[in-house]
Amino acid sequence: MELTGYSGDPDDTSSDGRERLLMQMRAANEQLVLATLRAEALAEAAEAARDDAVYNEARFRALAATAATVIWTADPGGHVTVDGESWELFTGTRFDASDPVWGWLVAIHPDDRAAVRDAWARAVSACHPYVWEHRLATRDGYSSVVSRAVPIVVAGCVREWIGMMTDITDRVRIEEAKEQFIGILGHDLRNPLAAISLGAEMFRALPEPYARVARQVLRSAHRMDVMIRDIMDFTRGRLGGGIPVTMGPCDLGVLACEVTDEIRQAHPSRDIVCEVTGDLAGTSDTARSEQVFSNLLGNAVAHGADPIRMTVVVAGDSVLISVINRGTPIPEHMLPRLFEPFSRGHGSRARGASQGLGLGLYIVHEIVTAHGGTIAVTSSETDGTEVVIRWPLHATPRTRS
Repeated sequence: MELTGYSGDPDDTSSDGRERLLMQMRAANEQLVLATLRAEALAEAAEAARDDAVYNEARFRALAATAATVIWTADPGGHVTVDGESWELFTGTRFDASDPVWGWLVAIHPDDRAAVRDAWARAVSACHPYVWEHRLATRDGYSSVVSRAVPIVVAGCVREWIGMMTDITDRVRIEEAKEQFIGILGHDLRNPLAAISLGAEMFRALPEPYARVARQVLRSAHRMDVMIRDIMDFTRGRLGGGIPVTMGPCDLGVLACEVTDEIRQAHPSRDIVCEVTGDLAGTSDTARSEQVFSNLLGNAVAHGADPIRMTVVVAGDSVLISVINRGTPIPEHMLPRLFEPFSRGHGSRARGASQGLGLGLYIVHEIVTAHGGTIAVTSSETDGTEVVIRWPLHATPRTRS
């Protein structure tokens, strides 16, 4: 704040001159007092802000300690710095900072290190949020954790990364118990079905009409096997853990063509086309990706008209999968519920299509979600019905809280 000084004649000793001098000195004094008070207020505000920052940091550290969480940061290049206090509370050991780049990998289970390192390197390179589940050494052995990190972007550039590791051991154990239950259930359902199928195969060698009955039994057994598989996947999805995916090298283009050939062989009279564009070698669950292609094409065959066209193309770091069929459009009021469980299509064309459980598109939705992707459907008389999926070319498992 600028203070105004005396602007009159210093030799003016008249009463008016002295009065002007006193008034200006009084005004300057008032400004000085105001400036002092304002400076004191700013100092108090700064002190309060510092106290708040210290308090908030203490609260955050206390929260991290009670939540079994390790706090860590990284520079724009991905070099990790771990908060020593939260690390020691979580693991029971001191963090070894001798290797500032990859030293933290030593505490990760040997079987998980390569996948964790690759996933982190991809996230840093693409400036995408990082999420990965792995095992971390603690005082009680290895604990299951989920690591999350997000880039702090300022003026279009990554300033740093903020991340944390959260203990999910109890959740993993519960999910393993659920999987064990589902496995036992599936085993008990499939054992008698296998015996039925084996007996029907033996009767196929008999003369007609016995062979015809055997073929009918085998078709029914196959439908039952598909329904059991769908029920198992539905149970996994509804129990909270989601449909499990196991990531590995997978060429979605090759896989799409193989599944299309199988569907053509099963339905030789139908017009089914597969178009693949770009290098589709990436990372995904091969078996689950095959299930997505099979369910989408099977749904189009069952409920749609020819031609049926599936396209799989590369779009940047993502894959776009589209399945289009002609036929009666899906009513608009049904579109929002199409991926709900037990949602059956209308106007089924394929024989036996109505005998399904209505879980096919629900399972597709769950698999796509588990890959970190999205799925949408449009339907009209003019353009037909189209299901569009987008998921990462190098997918990572999506974790559920």
